[in-house]
Amino acid sequence: MWFESCFAGKMSDEYRLYMRDEWGWEKRGDVPLFEKLCLEGAQAGLSWATILAKRQAYRSAFHNFNICRCAEMSDDELAMLVEDTTRTGPDAIVRHRGKIEAVRHNARMTLDLIAEASTCKAASPHGAFDEFLWSFVGGAPRLNQWASFKEIPTESDEGNAMSKELKRRGYKFVGPKICYSLMQSCGMVIDHPLGTPEWQAASLRIGGMPN
Repeated sequence: MWFESCFAGKMSDEYRLYMRDEWGWEKRGDVPLFEKLCLEGAQAGLSWATILAKRQAYRSAFHNFNICRCAEMSDDELAMLVEDTTRTGPDAIVRHRGKIEAVRHNARMTLDLIAEASTCKAASPHGAFDEFLWSFVGGAPRLNQWASFKEIPTESDEGNAMSKELKRRGYKFVGPKICYSLMQSCGMVIDHPLGTPEWQAASLRIGGMPN
């Protein structure tokens, strides 16, 4: 697998499966995409391996990223997550106050976005937040053709545009790199290097036509 050769240190089985079965695969739906936005924000300044190992802990802490429930979390609930030292390792989320509070804040921003969309047009089949995020790639996956993993970027015009609009709407922890990482991991852009088995499988999934 191409990604093992560029991974610093020993790759866990969990990370290997994530890269094989999730990264670059199309992810749809308001809740799955909200979860991914929150986890990408939690990753800021850290490694994805760290956050991936804690993914179940994040789901437990934030009610499986139910958007309404996250938006309703009390100050006391958030403070408990910040102050909880009883959990360690994979059972503990990163106790960063800003990132923890951003989950509730971004949930409220997402509910505003969904409410705004519901007054403008018919419901999207995957949800209004899904439609909003996917709009930055025209609603369909984009298969890139990087010759090697060294060419894969950390930012793009589309990711920058997503970041700018999310910030305009009041979201936090949504910088250009976070947004592009979201686009890669959710299959909005497919950045497996050209010709790898993963690239070939993605090509078949989306009809064999690079964008």
